[in-house]
Amino acid sequence: MKTLKYFVYICSICLLTSCYEDEGNYDYHAINEVGVEGVPEIQEIDQFETLTITPVLEGTLYGADESNYEYEWKLNNKIISTERNLEYLVSNGTGSYTLRYSVIDKNNQTKAFATTKLIVNSATSSDGILVVSNQHGVADLSYLRLDKENANFMTMFYNKNHEAPLAHNPRQLYQSYNDGYKNFAAKFGGKGIKLICDEGLLCINNLTLEPNGYIDEEYFLTYGSLYPVPDYSSWNPEYVNSFVSQWRLSPYGSIFNNENLNVISGGAIYVIAFSRNSNPSIYTSNFTGETPGTYKFSPMMCITGRTPTADRGMNLNAGWDGTYEEFVFDENSGKFFVFYYEEMNEVDANGKSFPGYRAFYGEDTYQYEFCFAALTNGSNVKFATFDSKYYLDNNVVYDVDAPIATEKSRFFMLRNVPYVYFNTESAIYKYNVLNVQSQIAPSEADRICKLSDLGYDGNAKIADVCMHRNEKKMLLAVSKYGNDTEGNSDELKTDIVEISLEGSTPTLLNKYPSVAGASPLVIYKYRTFARNDERMVD
Repeated sequence: MKTLKYFVYICSICLLTSCYEDEGNYDYHAINEVGVEGVPEIQEIDQFETLTITPVLEGTLYGADESNYEYEWKLNNKIISTERNLEYLVSNGTGSYTLRYSVIDKNNQTKAFATTKLIVNSATSSDGILVVSNQHGVADLSYLRLDKENANFMTMFYNKNHEAPLAHNPRQLYQSYNDGYKNFAAKFGGKGIKLICDEGLLCINNLTLEPNGYIDEEYFLTYGSLYPVPDYSSWNPEYVNSFVSQWRLSPYGSIFNNENLNVISGGAIYVIAFSRNSNPSIYTSNFTGETPGTYKFSPMMCITGRTPTADRGMNLNAGWDGTYEEFVFDENSGKFFVFYYEEMNEVDANGKSFPGYRAFYGEDTYQYEFCFAALTNGSNVKFATFDSKYYLDNNVVYDVDAPIATEKSRFFMLRNVPYVYFNTESAIYKYNVLNVQSQIAPSEADRICKLSDLGYDGNAKIADVCMHRNEKKMLLAVSKYGNDTEGNSDELKTDIVEISLEGSTPTLLNKYPSVAGASPLVIYKYRTFARNDERMVD
């Protein structure tokens, strides 16, 4: 113990001696201090817009010399850039994120930080213009939101932000709804965009534009008939449409919808009946009649009639009520039929037929259960009209040759007057459907607009059209790809043109140049089924 005390004493003396011998030879180094300005504390941005931040840096030693700095931008701890200034395409999902900017001194690894709360808002949930087209043989999306003034088209954005491609060879783009019961959106494929492509019938979320699974054989085995199990091996969707039945719980609002989704696949009929409070009911038949193989239905299936829903409370002009009967065309017999689940009835009382023809368009008209259809045999097009009241014994199908139209023409029926719009590759026509019975064929006198009127030359063609539900304007997908259906050029060569249909002559509203690839399909995408004009409260 005593020895230990002496040892501690000696050590203390040595330490004190060392201190007294210190002559003060210290080498002090000033530390650079960096100030970061110009990085906002909170930043809101829409999906698929570019976030640009240009920080202002002030260093105590280096001044304007920033060669000794390194930079790092982290979004939720993931490095998204190592540049001084940030330019970042925000493809993240909606929500709140932490964005952190670091300035690193390379000499001593000291850091200065600035943090931003980044709020990402949806860019696709509103009403908009949706285009599906090909680029290098792969389908992609372009989109323009209509709720934001001076918004720009998001061009071919899906494949840039996903590992797997959207689809291949898109053939029909269609919007269905079923917004009465929220679980359908995620679970049953309702309330969304439908895309027929090589992969099948793809459901795309109406709000996010993200894929929402396929209606396929597995889907039918899950929700279809368990016994006897239908044969779904030939499932290959060719055509899809739907009808929404809408009613109100009270005069003050509460809207509930049921929806029938109708599909033609392999010449067979499939009906998916969505109810707002139960699993979907599936009706299918590979023949629909009593004898297998009797019928082969064209890719066209439409309700026979609809009427506007009653005006109640604030929900004025909200939608349609109608029949659940569909008219179809059987290519084997060349006849029109009215179909109701598994009951088939010929439309024409005298058995009139169109051998060698197939129907490629059909729609009910302004008059309840009065229908219009377009047929082709590959070289000739016919228009047909008929009364679809199958319980009557005097129905007659009238037809007229329509050489101006082609099997690539798209048609849009007006709801309150007897007119249908259709297109060729170079023009838009407006035809009175009552002229069919009078044997008056569509002619150049029915043409209302030429591509040349909109500033295009002979290299451009109308690849697709879509009418707004207010029937006051129309979209034209104008392609300059020629015979290139794959979109092999890196340059986008499809314009979207919006024209007004008000007045005697259509006028140009908007032209969006070079926003899509080859083989474009275009629709107006609506947020809800209910009409959202000045008379409607969504």
